Amino acid sequence: MLLLLSLVATACRAPDRGGGGPVELRIGLGTAVSNREAALEGIGALLFSESLLVRQTDGRTVAGLAASWKWEDGDRTLRLELKPGVRLHDHSELTSDLVVEVLQSNIDADDQQPGFEYVTGVRAASAHTVLISLSKPDFFLLPALTGLRIVSPSAPDVATGPFKIVSRSPVFEAVRFDQYHGGTPAIERVRVLTYESQRAAWAALLRGEVDALQEVSRDTVEFASRATNVRTYSSMQSFYIPLVLNHRHPLLKNVELRRALNEAIDREAIVTSGMRGHGQVAQDPIWPLHWAYKLPTTPQHHDRGSAERRMDALGLRPTAGSTPGATTPRFSIRCLFLTDEPMYERIALIIQRQLFEVGVNLVLEPADLRELRKRASAGDFDTLLARANAGRSLDFTYRFWHSGDSRKSVMWNTGYTGADELLDQLRTSTTDDQARTAIAELGRRFRDQMPAIFLAWPQVTRAIDSRFVVGDANEHDPFAKIWEWRPAEAAVR
Repeated sequence: MLLLLSLVATACRAPDRGGGGPVELRIGLGTAVSNREAALEGIGALLFSESLLVRQTDGRTVAGLAASWKWEDGDRTLRLELKPGVRLHDHSELTSDLVVEVLQSNIDADDQQPGFEYVTGVRAASAHTVLISLSKPDFFLLPALTGLRIVSPSAPDVATGPFKIVSRSPVFEAVRFDQYHGGTPAIERVRVLTYESQRAAWAALLRGEVDALQEVSRDTVEFASRATNVRTYSSMQSFYIPLVLNHRHPLLKNVELRRALNEAIDREAIVTSGMRGHGQVAQDPIWPLHWAYKLPTTPQHHDRGSAERRMDALGLRPTAGSTPGATTPRFSIRCLFLTDEPMYERIALIIQRQLFEVGVNLVLEPADLRELRKRASAGDFDTLLARANAGRSLDFTYRFWHSGDSRKSVMWNTGYTGADELLDQLRTSTTDDQARTAIAELGRRFRDQMPAIFLAWPQVTRAIDSRFVVGDANEHDPFAKIWEWRPAEAAVR
């Protein structure tokens, strides 16, 4: 703590980075070694590659490398018109033949990206026109196209993005691409430096070793706001934290008990204490910033008395213990929780205490991500505390909660089937009105049947040296458009 305060005081005097010369951006990445490769891959993808379509914060799909798209043949064919004049890093032109090759490779892959399940064919209709055929209408194909990066099949470091990769190891390094179709970036070089933790990366930012942090830990966000040469940008992640309930459990299969447990948990306390205030209470697993979503008129609320009455009515009453004045819990259940981040243990302990107050014994079972995924897909848990991707277009909400999803190996197996027809309705919605209706009904179903206790939406905080201007401060995530950043001096001129 004293070290951090000292570094914050030092940071009030911006370090001398030198004037003139090439504009270089150094990004600090603090992550465990086990997650480092995936984290580097994610940042690298933002710098050097792009997708055919782009997903906005509100879930809407907009143009990317595809300038336009159109549904044909009763919504069983998607026509994509590529943006003309786009160059790859090897200076060749982006054509429909290359796009078809990338799409076909993904369709044929064993680890096929979700969203292509109903694709029956893809072909080039002209030099800049791609046709994707489906066996039935599937509007999750659009968000799938926003997640698939167009990279040369013969050269994995050649794409269309604003920066060209020059090195991946020992330091990830990229230089600007002067033929970038979006305009020439002001930043000439980007380097990504890795640290063993987010706290170590934060200290490096304050010492002037890096210019931006991909993520600031929740424990150091308070200190970040005190540094005069650093600006922080917080945004809600499209991930939520649920306490998933196994419907095959002899007690948890009862919806009244699930409702009782839901009322016993104080979400506000979880956000305040477990997440250090960096989150938002969740009502359901639907992305709350989605253009078609409306908050429920009767939100979930903490009501200890009602929770106790519901369990009493089910015959689940505490009994007198062997020690005078002591009682035996109503029942015991297990909680499998993720250990990859301290936040999950804090939340698990808060839930354990809150359930203890209503007479329920929650036995905590820590697990790393690999073990948690294994047990989740096998249904080997009573309750499960982790995080889940909602998908800004709700495609991942479908994949986590549809019982017939073919990719259940990486999801959880709860035995819940109560939302299947509404999820299918959402997946085939062809108009805005249909989407609004499906989302409203889906939210009500989740809040009524309680397949999980939906706790919170976490916030992520980026930290960027004030020497850089990131553009629109209202953008949800400035890291999504690093190529638009400018040195502060250039922005003034």
